[in-house]
Amino acid sequence: MTDNVEVPHYLAAHIQERLAERTHELGIRVDVRGEGVYLRGDVASEERRRLVEEVARTAAAGHRVHNEVTVIPVREPEGEETIS
Repeated sequence: MTDNVEVPHYLAAHIQERLAERTHELGIRVDVRGEGVYLRGDVASEERRRLVEEVARTAAAGHRVHNEVTVIPVREPEGEETIS
């Protein structure tokens, strides 16, 4: 039998664990189809998007990583919020 990391759902869990450990990004969905690893979710910056891809590539050695993560910038609120 092959290493458990090679079974698609084990590989996806392995990558998600590495992402949580190294990037603290918990909202990234990892799908494995054949030799492809697909990353989906939202992050706050392009730098975070690149970091997610880098960690996934390392964790998924030998697989092609498709980074479909979207950057959703977080902006500071404008002015004060009034609570009534």
